[in-house]
Amino acid sequence: MKRPHTIIYITPDGKTKKEFSLHPIVFNLIIEGLILFLILIIAALIFVGAVYSDAIQKRIYANKVKKMEIEMAKMEQLKEDILYLYDKNEKIKELLGIDIQNTILRSHYDETRKVSIDTMITKEFLANSQTSIPDINPTEGEISRKFSKEHPAIDIATAAGSPVLSTIDGFVKDIGWDENFGNYIKIQNSKFEVFFGHLEKIYVKNLQNIKKGEIIGLVGSSGKSTAPHLHYEILSDTLLVDPEKFIKFK
Repeated sequence: MKRPHTIIYITPDGKTKKEFSLHPIVFNLIIEGLILFLILIIAALIFVGAVYSDAIQKRIYANKVKKMEIEMAKMEQLKEDILYLYDKNEKIKELLGIDIQNTILRSHYDETRKVSIDTMITKEFLANSQTSIPDINPTEGEISRKFSKEHPAIDIATAAGSPVLSTIDGFVKDIGWDENFGNYIKIQNSKFEVFFGHLEKIYVKNLQNIKKGEIIGLVGSSGKSTAPHLHYEILSDTLLVDPEKFIKFK
């Protein structure tokens, strides 16, 4: 039989001594309980440390995400500011008559690199082709803006609702809406393409065959326009041509 374990307790002043006898089984249970208690404490500390560390990492991550969101918001605001300034710059250029050429080319010519502006081309040269030439006025009115390299078209000021005539035999290549030129019509034949912009109404459909002198729409002020007028262009192959080489206004 195993001997009992004796635990001696002496008071701090050394005057009193107490002895406790514990059965070996009881002693072992106490020791095992203490060990288990220590293990639980250590496990709890590890768990709390892991949770705390995870919380710290999440907080750091949340702060980084917040900073990124702030930076993204700043970038979006900067982008909006740049677009706003660009739009203002384009409008100022347009009001001053600068860069209208690029506005026209960007708006309705797909292959802008192939399009050039020729102010020296003659009616006689173009008339050598055996196709219908744009030699009638597209509408009645006065030219409010002439053809130039900065504005490769003419603007014809007239009353809203005035009829717009096709200046060539051909077919309707395209109709639609453009931010700059509003309601527009493109008519094409084997030699020429003519463009009519800022229309109030369109009376033709895509791919419709058109005769010279046929009414295709009405003058308006759609798109970026301050008053009713017709924006009129002539494209011969890859050359934007001055319409006044074909027509005369009073």
